[in-house]
Amino acid sequence: MITLLESIAATIIGGIFILTMITSIINIQAVGVNTSQQIQLVEISEDVVSVIESYLSLVGAGVADSVDAIISTQDTLFSYSYADSVGGSPHVVNMTQENINGAKQLSVYVDGSVTPALGPFELSDFGIQFTYYDINDNPNPADSLVRYVQMIMEFEYDTYREDIDKRFIRHRIRIWKYFKNLYL
Repeated sequence: MITLLESIAATIIGGIFILTMITSIINIQAVGVNTSQQIQLVEISEDVVSVIESYLSLVGAGVADSVDAIISTQDTLFSYSYADSVGGSPHVVNMTQENINGAKQLSVYVDGSVTPALGPFELSDFGIQFTYYDINDNPNPADSLVRYVQMIMEFEYDTYREDIDKRFIRHRIRIWKYFKNLYL
């Protein structure tokens, strides 16, 4: 009888050990996938930011009067103009956060096009936030006084695991862009 109880106890302990090992392997695999997604998210969002910075470097370029360079400054929309050459025909760029199918997305439109020139890029619930500054570092001045912008955006991936402690993989980026063309 004791031998039977010992073999049942050994089987239970062995089963618990095997179950623990399998659970650990699943968790390691989930962490590995989430880490891979985090790396991809960082790489993609850094690429997006470099393209956005190239668009922001055009603010006021070729526009004769810096007052006409900034068109609209809002929390989730930045609209400005630039020209290919001094006195050339102006182009209007709109960087905006849109709510598409219940998700916040970043899109860049040029010259009133309905198709984005850049994007849409999926953002987290935080979305995007523009804060504008004048030459004296005062926040949110009138459109004609804006000289640089702080842009905060947060990208996200869905997580690998769909369980009770689900967390999204997020990457928040803060950039500052000085509009050097407005100082020239």
